[in-house]
Amino acid sequence: MKYLFKKEYLKFGFNMSQYVFRIGEIESMSGISARQLRYWESKGIIEPLERPDEQSGRVYPFKMFMKIMMIKTFLDQGNTLKNAVMHVDETQRFMRATHNILASAVHGLVYEDDTVFIDLGDFDAEGRQRLLAYQENSGEDEKVSYRLVDKADLEE
Repeated sequence: MKYLFKKEYLKFGFNMSQYVFRIGEIESMSGISARQLRYWESKGIIEPLERPDEQSGRVYPFKMFMKIMMIKTFLDQGNTLKNAVMHVDETQRFMRATHNILASAVHGLVYEDDTVFIDLGDFDAEGRQRLLAYQENSGEDEKVSYRLVDKADLEE
C-alpha cells in the first residue's frame, strides 16, 4: 500500500479560503440578484471580504457563498428570511463541528489495486495499526467498509 497524499498535502485542496467570488458570479451561480445580495449585506446577514487593494467590487469567500446557497434553500422551502438565517446559523454550527472532526481524522489517502483508502489514523494505542476506510463502488449511497492494516505496510 502506498500513500497518494499525506495530510499536509490534502490541506491545500480543502482550504476554502482560497476561493472567492465576485458579486456577479454569486448572482449567476445562485440565481439571487445582486440587489438582493446587497440588501442582505445591509442587514448584516452576509458580508464581503475586505479588499486592501482599494478595489470597490464586492467579493465573497467560499463560506459566504455556502451561506447564501443555504439561505436560498430555506427560502425556497417557504421560510421567511429571518427563519432561513436562523436555520443556516444552526446548520453551520453542526457543519463546523463535522468539518473539524473530519479534518482531524483524515491522515491521508492510500492506494492499492485500484482502490483509494482514507487513512483514519492509529487504531491501537501503540500506533501499530491504522484504520482505513473505502468503498467497493464509489457513490454517495454506497456502503463504506473498513480495513485494519499494519502501519509498517504503508509506504511513505
